[in-house]
Amino acid sequence: MKVLLTRPLTQVKALESLMIDYTHQPLLFPTLEIQPIDASVKRDQYDAVIFISANAVEHGLEILKKIKYLNIFAVGAATAKKLNDNHIVVDDFPKEKASSEALLNLKSMSCLHGKNILIFRGKGGRETLRIGLEKNNNKIEYAQVYNRVVCELSELHQQSLKVFLSDKQGFISVTSNENLDGLMVLAKQLNQLDNLKQYSMIILSERIQEYAQSFGFKRTIVTLDISDQAIVSVLEQDNTLDN
Repeated sequence: MKVLLTRPLTQVKALESLMIDYTHQPLLFPTLEIQPIDASVKRDQYDAVIFISANAVEHGLEILKKIKYLNIFAVGAATAKKLNDNHIVVDDFPKEKASSEALLNLKSMSCLHGKNILIFRGKGGRETLRIGLEKNNNKIEYAQVYNRVVCELSELHQQSLKVFLSDKQGFISVTSNENLDGLMVLAKQLNQLDNLKQYSMIILSERIQEYAQSFGFKRTIVTLDISDQAIVSVLEQDNTLDN
């Protein structure tokens, strides 16, 4: 099965390899580039710090080393693993589906009242977490340590899309609303957006599904969780149904 992978090139290798292991044909179509931001924070000590993504970990570690904190949280398992890989012990994270909503529902998070909290994230992220935490009179500060920029159209995009569209069956993997925005920008430049809307899309949450459907992507499948294995499982299930 041909699968259009839209993650940044720096983050797609593991998923690409897994696709190949399962005899699928991954086609790289990066829609975003992750650019670090030289961020700073106001305090040298916080009651809690929260990392909203693995990118936030990668680009926020230098700041983390310079501050003191009592508790550290991650938005999901992948972000927690990134912290653990850097020898940082995470106090808690949602064990199932990663999201700001799931993080807010943790008992350990609901216990935070009147605290100074630092959130590591990308520029222009969602406000759900801040709004939820402020309901308990917490003071929130952002460390916006990276930016997501739509990729320049390249020969890789043109070649991957040509191969992908050569087959009427195929899947598009999308991991965020920003990721989808970038896909649409590049597809419009190639005059192929309407054609892409005819293909099935594998996405990581109901929120992204609603966003995709609002633009006319009707064939959307939400994964059980945000892992690479969950993405491949959708393809394997499709193969089973076909057989």
